[in-house]
Amino acid sequence: MSCALSSKQLRCPGWLLGLLLFATAGARAETKLDFWHSYRHQPSGVVHYSFQIANYKRGLFFGSCGPSTRSLQWEYDIDLAGPGPIYQGEQIAINSDGKKIEVASGKIVISSKDQQATIELKVKSGTVVLAFPGNGSHPIKKLR
Repeated sequence: MSCALSSKQLRCPGWLLGLLLFATAGARAETKLDFWHSYRHQPSGVVHYSFQIANYKRGLFFGSCGPSTRSLQWEYDIDLAGPGPIYQGEQIAINSDGKKIEVASGKIVISSKDQQATIELKVKSGTVVLAFPGNGSHPIKKLR
C-alpha cells in the first residue's frame, strides 16, 4: 500500500494515518544533562566543570532532515568555577545560543557519589526573574 498525494487531497491507508497521529500524540519530554567535563582555566589555574542541559520532546517528528524521534525544545551551556560541590550564582555561567543568561539567585549542587546535579536557580529575563527551566535533579552523563 502507498500514499498518493494529488493536488486536491491526500489519500493514505487509515492505519498509516492513525499510526502517524498516535506517534506524535504520545510525545513526552526528556531533560538531559550531557557532555560533563572539567578543565583548568588559564591563566588563573581554577578548575571549571562544564556541561549542557537540554530538553527534548520524544515521539515521531518530521523535519527538514527527515524523520526523527526527538525534537529539541531548549538547551543551555553551563560552566561552574571552582572545586564545588556547591556552586553559588557568581560561580555559575549560563549561555544559550551564544547569549549570556544572568543568574539572579540559587545554586547548583553536584553529588559525585550519586553522579547527579541538582539545579535550583532563578534567572533574569529582562527585568523579570524566572525559575530556570533546567531546575531539578539530573543524572550526570560524562563526556567520553
